[in-house]
Amino acid sequence: MAAETIQSRIEQDAINGVQSVSVDGTSVSSMSIDDRIKAEQYLAQKAAKSKNHCGLTFRTLEPGGCG
Repeated sequence: MAAETIQSRIEQDAINGVQSVSVDGTSVSSMSIDDRIKAEQYLAQKAAKSKNHCGLTFRTLEPGGCG
């Protein structure tokens, strides 16, 4: 099975639409989709801050041309 990402889990929960389940006296509830999206954005911002490039990307340009 492929590794499950936060975004795929959000999409799956949006399709299923179930937030809480109760079986044999045990109930389980999940986070709302809005809370999951906010958590994903927070983790993305945290990962971006941990990189030491200050949001800049440098690329080497090679001139194209004939030949």
